[in-house]
Amino acid sequence: MDSVQVIRRKSFIQMQGAGAAFAATAALLLGACAPLPQQNGADAAAAASAASAVQAAQSAPKAPAAPLPPGEQRIMVGGPNGYHLMVKTTPPNQVCDSDAFADGVRYGYALTWNRLVGEDARNGGKPKRKFDASAIHSQDDQYKIQWNGKERVNPCASDGYLIGRIVGTHLAGVDMHGGKPS
Repeated sequence: MDSVQVIRRKSFIQMQGAGAAFAATAALLLGACAPLPQQNGADAAAAASAASAVQAAQSAPKAPAAPLPPGEQRIMVGGPNGYHLMVKTTPPNQVCDSDAFADGVRYGYALTWNRLVGEDARNGGKPKRKFDASAIHSQDDQYKIQWNGKERVNPCASDGYLIGRIVGTHLAGVDMHGGKPS
């Protein structure tokens, strides 16, 4: 793995830990808000112990999460069981559907990366990991431009996806060439 991939992998692992911490905190907070059934002495003691654990978790110092710059997205490219990495990018201002943009980035990046790895291997370059082809899905049909007479019905989704594909393609080329635009 090159240094960019190592950094992205570490960011992904840190995000997984942050997600687990968030889920645990949410479960504690939601559990603390639920009404308690009538309790006997043993149940009341267990409930009091749980309540004090919630208070301790809430008052414990929390590590600050690394703030994202305004508009920046972290997008996981690749499947969970194969080669994958986290891509950070800021969508251009004209993108109004961030989910469609992320889908486009995933597809554009993975497709371009695999193509560039194949070209590099044919030219005698050192082997690099490829994304699992079964994890690369075109969503062109989902995001194709739809018309209702003279007007587009889905401009945010279709434009966001297409812009995302372009951004993903560009990012894959930059990453393949060690941070230099191709």
